[in-house]
Order: sequence, then structure tokens, then C-alpha cells
Amino acid sequence: MEIEADPYLKGLVLPLRDNVPESVSKMSSKIMELKEVLYSLNSLEIKLKAPKEALLQTQIANSLMWAEKEPSLDCDKAFIPSFAERVSFAALQPVSASTQSELLQLQKEKLRAMDIKDTIQRVDKSIEFVKKNISMVAAKLAIQSLDTQ
Repeated sequence: MEIEADPYLKGLVLPLRDNVPESVSKMSSKIMELKEVLYSLNSLEIKLKAPKEALLQTQIANSLMWAEKEPSLDCDKAFIPSFAERVSFAALQPVSASTQSELLQLQKEKLRAMDIKDTIQRVDKSIEFVKKNISMVAAKLAIQSLDTQ
């Protein structure tokens, strides 16, 4: 909301939070399912041959560590997303050796995720996206194993 325009724009920023889920147990089970598929994807991704300059840790692992870490920022706590919200976005990271079309699909998924205001719905979409990535990485690993034979 704009408050003042002279001599420069000033405004009031309010946090926009996800809708609060009705069932804590449903949320917990969905978060556990997402974390499990993320760990599976991470395990597969580590097996992919990577260039020597590539980092040893995947972006998925880094993103999940960030989501699980309790933020210690000096700011209004209303601006810090909940644990479930952070994990729901953790899946939206590039996978090693992604093609341009895969990266474009990732960008589309990120935009869709930002439009969703229900954490459980975003977690479901993230689980679906990670499972597709697992299939893609498994196929790349199969091709890679044929190349080494």
C-alpha cells in the first residue's frame, strides 16, 4: 500500500501468509512424505556424474537444510515463513545436469508455487514435482551406466 510519493515512494509492507491448515497431523505426514522424496532425489542426484568443479552437496540438500534451520533474523517474526511453508518450497531447486527445458519447467513450477496460498496444496504439488525429478534422474543414471559399459 503506497503511503507517500514525494520525494520518493514510501509504503507499508504487510506479510502475506499461507492459509493455516486445519489438521496438524495431516500437515506433518505431508511434510514427512515430501522430506522422504527429497532425500530419495538427493541420493540419486549424488550418483550422477558431475563436473570436477561441481559442489559436493546438491542444491536440494542445501535447500532442505535451509528450510529446517530456525531463522534467527532480527525482524518482525510475521515475515518469517513457517517450517511447513519453507519445506514446501525446498523441492523447487535445480537438479544436477538439468537441461534448458527442465530449468524452464522449474521456473514455471516456482511461479505456480508462489500463487498457491495453501501450504498442503503446495506440498502436494512439490511432492509431485520431486517424483517427476526422481524419474528423470533415474533415467539419466540408467543412460549414464550404459555409457560406462
